[in-house]
Amino acid sequence: MTFPPSADTGRRGEQAAVDYLRRAGFAILERNWRSGRYELDIVARRWDELHFIEVKTRRAGGLTTPEEAITPRKFASLRRAAEGCGAEVSIERTAGTPFFFARLRRRHALFAGGILCAALLLVNSLFIWDFEVTGNETVPTETILHALREHGVHRGTFIYSFRSQDICNRVLPELKDLCWVAVNVRGCKAYVQVRERVRAPERVNESEPTNVIAAKPGLITKVRALDGEKRVLPGTSVQQGQLLIAGVVDTGGTEKPSVTTRFLAGKGEVWARTWYDLTVRVPLTYEKKVYTGKEKRSHTLIWGENRLKIGAKGSSICNVDCDKIKNQTQWTLFGLFALPVTWETETLLPYELEVTPRSRADAEAQGKDVLETYLAALLGETGSVTQRRFSTAVEGDNLVVTLSAECEEQIGKEVPIAVSEG
Repeated sequence: MTFPPSADTGRRGEQAAVDYLRRAGFAILERNWRSGRYELDIVARRWDELHFIEVKTRRAGGLTTPEEAITPRKFASLRRAAEGCGAEVSIERTAGTPFFFARLRRRHALFAGGILCAALLLVNSLFIWDFEVTGNETVPTETILHALREHGVHRGTFIYSFRSQDICNRVLPELKDLCWVAVNVRGCKAYVQVRERVRAPERVNESEPTNVIAAKPGLITKVRALDGEKRVLPGTSVQQGQLLIAGVVDTGGTEKPSVTTRFLAGKGEVWARTWYDLTVRVPLTYEKKVYTGKEKRSHTLIWGENRLKIGAKGSSICNVDCDKIKNQTQWTLFGLFALPVTWETETLLPYELEVTPRSRADAEAQGKDVLETYLAALLGETGSVTQRRFSTAVEGDNLVVTLSAECEEQIGKEVPIAVSEG
């Protein structure tokens, strides 16, 4: 009698199982014992326990493991065969994917809920519910999202309802400061990548006739003329608007008697000592927020572009001064899948303004900081302070802080020369 290859493999597997059990101290009582149409591969005893053993043999590298072959139906057959031996069978534990789905089928509501959740996740993944904008430095994110919204790309948009190239062509004419826009959708999130336009620098006509004049009064310390004729020397005191380097030069000689004047692009740097007297008034009292301890909260359910207020009565704006704090939480499933629902909590904290005295030391420190910052803005990156002196005086409810500073800076300023033709 010959056996098919699968049956021969099964017999070799059963023999290997019997040899293993005997080495482990089991006494083999029956092999292939049948009770009606149910069969037990091996019945063995060790000590006072009777063991019913099902043998499954798989070749190395098979697609399934032997454990996966014990389905709930096969388990039920083994149980009935064991009961045919007069044994009482009680199930202590079952494990594995087949048993999980078998239990799930018996819980119809849970099974239906799982199927519904899976369907909702599938449908949800076909829509945009979140945005991330990158590449913008000067253009606000809200401006970009508003432009996309105007052209149909917003929360709740079907991901296959637009093409990235079409959106780029329609949005760019409205956003003059952008030269490129791309919208890539992964999952429920749209990743908006933009590139800002780099403006060409202003063209400078190097040959245009210019003068260099004093941008502010000062005492000249150094003059460096790159082109044109010096009109001041170090140690000269100048006023604002005074000519420092001339772009109009008198030729004077006899080489070209018909040409008496030349126009040049007067350029150069003129450094000078300058003086500043800056003053600021700092109030000796200030208004401080004192919270009343009361809170008013309202909740909003955001679904796509729709908003539904929950538990809010009337307007969300206080009739008194208050701070408004908004906190948005996007709902997710198991922290992995974004849902198209955002829960927004708005908290209003009323407060009253209380007049609080400010110490003279604090007022003086604040005034000094303001004046130092202002002076640095006036000097720019090239200027420096050589000497400074502060003075303070109380005038009514204010502390007057004065800064007297001696500085050195470049005061030359190029201005064009109007040349008449003819």
